[in-house]
Amino acid sequence: MIFRYKIADIVFDADIRYRYTYNVMKDYLVDDEPARFSIVVTDEDLENEKKLSPYELSAPYYESTAVYRKYIYEVLNKYDAFFFHCSSIAVDNKAIMFTAKSGTGKSTHRNLWIKNYGDKVTVINDDKPIIRKIDGVFYVFGTPWQGKENLGNNIKVPAKALCFLSRSEENSVGPLETSEVIARALNQTVRPKETELMSNLLDLLEGFINQVDCYDLRVNMEDDAAITAYNAIIKE
Repeated sequence: MIFRYKIADIVFDADIRYRYTYNVMKDYLVDDEPARFSIVVTDEDLENEKKLSPYELSAPYYESTAVYRKYIYEVLNKYDAFFFHCSSIAVDNKAIMFTAKSGTGKSTHRNLWIKNYGDKVTVINDDKPIIRKIDGVFYVFGTPWQGKENLGNNIKVPAKALCFLSRSEENSVGPLETSEVIARALNQTVRPKETELMSNLLDLLEGFINQVDCYDLRVNMEDDAAITAYNAIIKE
């Protein structure tokens, strides 16, 4: 069945087979705006997702990831938008992104911000937000694909800071130069094989990195980690 969705302010149709995918995406349904493109997941797409997955999962799950994969290539191609693997929060209507290798503690660090700053913090997306440039400004958008804890909101927040998280006994925050950031950032997004799409991605990343504050964030998993980061990023 065909449903209409709006993600990152981009409206599209998707032919959905499984209730699982419908439930994942239901908070992004719309019915009164024209679609800009359509997504159809084929049996071949499902098989491809199965090959890409390190685990044996269900066809409904593969459909959900296939929709996401098709969506991110379409928006990268035409709408100045790209996926970024991170935990993203909004503080005072400013988007802060924490990125790192899986298992480093992105979600734990996010929880420390919520613990210490409560209602000042809103989770945008805990795993797969979309970053999009609109009228020269980069925004972080929630998406239906929200990670293991399924945390996120259908909101749009101007990007403020990108933090590369690593574990340390002592908490510290330092700036990063653009040349250092691009290589790290490429490891946290989908790198298309097509030359034109890769060029689009590199241009967007360069613009994004030049617009936001980029930090090397070394933290332990205690309250002072969030306090140190907040004081450097928000109270700068």
